[in-house]
Amino acid sequence: MEKKKLSKFAEVLSRLRKERGISQKRAATDLGISQALLSHYEKGIRECGLDFVIKCSAYYGVTTDYLLGVSDSRNGVDTSNISITVEKDGTKRSASTLTASTNELLGIALTGLKDESQKSYVYEYYMLSLYRGALTLAKAGVLPKEMFRLDYSVGRELSSAALAVKDARFAFIEDKSRNGLDFSESTALSELIGEAEEYLLSNYMIG
Repeated sequence: MEKKKLSKFAEVLSRLRKERGISQKRAATDLGISQALLSHYEKGIRECGLDFVIKCSAYYGVTTDYLLGVSDSRNGVDTSNISITVEKDGTKRSASTLTASTNELLGIALTGLKDESQKSYVYEYYMLSLYRGALTLAKAGVLPKEMFRLDYSVGRELSSAALAVKDARFAFIEDKSRNGLDFSESTALSELIGEAEEYLLSNYMIG
């Protein structure tokens, strides 16, 4: 493994664990190695074998290419050339904006939140949101219903209730509005926020 890729692997390995909001000790136990060895891997001090890379890929739900820094796509799907035509105004919006803004928002949230339990809330909130979206796609026939153990109605009601609880808990997290981050330049996240608010104002505001 090249040193550049090893350094990238160490960075990604550490970031994925922190995104999950789990301790190094817990991850090491789940992966079947010592905490000291995992620490060495995350710092780039030791080089791991291919078997461990594959195990981490399954554990964190990402491709081995993403772990090694070969690809920026976590699931192996290239969204850079995917576009959605909106019939209302005929404009094309790239799915890469969704991917970039999601990564940006998660990065800001997980960096800004220091408490591990709060980081877990962020992970679980996104997990439940995506699960609810996947349920809708299954109901529309885009995803196979065999992927789900829960019936659509049950799964949607439970995930909606869980998200409502998450929203209530987030309300008690300390205000981070003065975080010193510079948002003067347009980013994928600011573009997405603008697009979403324009959609809400155009479709759901009366007056």
